[in-house]
Amino acid sequence: MFKHILIPTDGSPTAAKAVERGVELAKQLGARVTGYHACEPPHARVYGDGYMIGPRDASVSVGQAREAGEKAVGLIAAAANAAGVPFERMVVEAEAAYRGIIDAATVRNCDAIFMASHGRSSLAELMLGSVTHQVLAHSKIPVLVYR
Repeated sequence: MFKHILIPTDGSPTAAKAVERGVELAKQLGARVTGYHACEPPHARVYGDGYMIGPRDASVSVGQAREAGEKAVGLIAAAANAAGVPFERMVVEAEAAYRGIIDAATVRNCDAIFMASHGRSSLAELMLGSVTHQVLAHSKIPVLVYR
């Protein structure tokens, strides 16, 4: 069925549960896994008295985001290694997490995406947006959602 599964993570406890199940599925199918994290670039924000995040502050934020992403993908690597599942890592900057996930699946020739849903209510999803919803809406390959 599936031979290469992309498992994106945002590092949350909900995503960690999906990682466990996604690696388990990959093992059962004899598939390999690519662990993915999107580092979204900081956007300029204006605070009181006209203060903006400057380039130096932005570079610190990018570095911290990359470090957090590497840590989150490291948990996927550990799960895959423990299960004996072939693993690749991918931590990249992406303007929008959903677009990065879809692009990563395309670049790595994945035939499925296995990801978490935070299970927010419709109102919260409308207000906050949903990466999972966007992936479902735009992906051309199967997306399995773990709740």
